[in-house]
Amino acid sequence: MKIKDNFIAPRKVRLCYSITGISSLAGIEDYTEGIYNGNPDEDYCIAQKRQHEYLLDELGAGPGFKLLEVGCGLGTLLKVARGRGVNATGITISEDQWIRCRAQGLEVLLVNYKNLPSDWKGRFDGIIANGALEHFCQPEDAAAGLQDSIYQSMFRIFFSLLNPASACRKLVTTAIHFRGIPVPPEKFLNNPLLQIFDKTGLNFSILHRGYGGYYPKEGQLKHCASGVFDMLHEADGTLDYRFTTEEWYRKFSRVYLHNLRFNKALFRHFMLNPIHTLWFMASFIGPASQLWQFRGDPPPVLHLRHTWQAV
Repeated sequence: MKIKDNFIAPRKVRLCYSITGISSLAGIEDYTEGIYNGNPDEDYCIAQKRQHEYLLDELGAGPGFKLLEVGCGLGTLLKVARGRGVNATGITISEDQWIRCRAQGLEVLLVNYKNLPSDWKGRFDGIIANGALEHFCQPEDAAAGLQDSIYQSMFRIFFSLLNPASACRKLVTTAIHFRGIPVPPEKFLNNPLLQIFDKTGLNFSILHRGYGGYYPKEGQLKHCASGVFDMLHEADGTLDYRFTTEEWYRKFSRVYLHNLRFNKALFRHFMLNPIHTLWFMASFIGPASQLWQFRGDPPPVLHLRHTWQAV
């Protein structure tokens, strides 16, 4: 099902999740970190499955549990949930993802989280937003001082979706955060070519052009959740995300050379959206901004998993 949506996601975000659809040809169907338990040689698929199980375990999701996944991607978590007997529903802003999820028999709605059906209020036992909220605030929003209000509204919406009679009423989020002082939004918005000698500005501007979004700072989500959710648990998945992006790079490197279907699909994106495709590719080739943000000691960003309890 898709519904008229008055809150269409920014074009960069929609294009991002259109082009990432070809990643399945490289053996990549998840767009966030696996859990490697400190072992960079762990099998990629096992690490991803471990993350799915972690997210569902944090909610205690089992038979009959009513789950909403915000930003469900290609439906990999929904399928694991369904295997547990969970009544799982997903939402996505990507029509490509919606079509592929529906083809697998998954219950997925094509809609922004801000515009959900009114009869969904109080419907769910738990919610997972696995990597989605990194797109909810844009650099323009941050520059206008709107970041806190966006996250506060997000938490209120999620709170309204939880069944007040449920024994769970939990939310699990995973998100990239700025480490320390946030990078000024102007660095995201400025042309990458004008920031060649500013590594931070160059890479974050490439990431914004390829993915669209702006990160919260440490502690910001807890502050914005106050009054509706208490934080139960925080886990640092930064190293896991580094291992994951390095594996993505290896997988993409192999298909560039050997997979004709992948290259045809990539060429089609170049023809349709050449500028966006160029910047998206720059996140893995050349500047390799996606990898850069998780490299270094310490790296420029943190990736945090949070479990929240509705108050």
